[in-house]
Amino acid sequence: MEKIKKISPNEIGLEVGLVLSRFFFNTEHLHFGYWPDDLIINIDNLKKAQDLHSNQILASIPEGVKTILDVGSGSGGLAEKLVENNYEVECVSPSSYLSDAIEKKLDSSVIVHRSTFESFDTQKKYDLILFSESFQYVNIKKTLNKIPNIIKEKGHLLICDFFRQPGTGTKPLGGGHDWGVFKKILSSYDFLELKDIDITKETARTYDLISQILDEVAGPVKDLSAKYLNSHYPRGMKLLKWYFDKKIKRINRIYFSGNMTGEMFNKLKTYRILLYQSL
Repeated sequence: MEKIKKISPNEIGLEVGLVLSRFFFNTEHLHFGYWPDDLIINIDNLKKAQDLHSNQILASIPEGVKTILDVGSGSGGLAEKLVENNYEVECVSPSSYLSDAIEKKLDSSVIVHRSTFESFDTQKKYDLILFSESFQYVNIKKTLNKIPNIIKEKGHLLICDFFRQPGTGTKPLGGGHDWGVFKKILSSYDFLELKDIDITKETARTYDLISQILDEVAGPVKDLSAKYLNSHYPRGMKLLKWYFDKKIKRINRIYFSGNMTGEMFNKLKTYRILLYQSL
């Protein structure tokens, strides 16, 4: 019997995110928004904020870059903008669902490599390797060891992602490599830092929107559903609560404890645009 391949939580989370984003928010971007002070934080402005986020990345690409490897391309929203700006783009995506979405959207405009970055194998070299909210998913050392083999002489590495502030751990907000650990490891490689732009304040506001959705939509739906099921199936609900006790507590801790806010993100994370050149 053929062994069924297990799907990672990160992969299925991105796929679910794409489905929800398409239906509720009319956007296919799977990343944070960039919210300047004059942009009202609401669902109507989410797509605009995400476009502003993409513009920050585009503005950070050095002159002379022609070929870009977009690692962890989501559904191809950023890759599409890169193509529109006349870059030659190849995507690395471990998700079959998201890879299909990229190919459907961009057809022959890009090449999609269905692989993790660590397993990605190529003889080509690129002007720029791009990680947009995908660096948090890769192994730092394996990634930095690999890049010199696939980047051209004087080529560039561009990272747009968030990191954990040193000493903060993964709770109550998870995700991101330790900022101090990343910088320490990077210092042992031959990269020249060209840009380090802190956009934590502008991106953290995405969490204020998430908090609003949880408080005004997800929370009430959860409570009303539980109220209905408790009234109609009390024994079944008691059994389910016992069986899934740990998972229910974890969900409540992550999503309904009031910690998913811009204030908390500002406290625990640092979101950077980082541009390096190989020496």
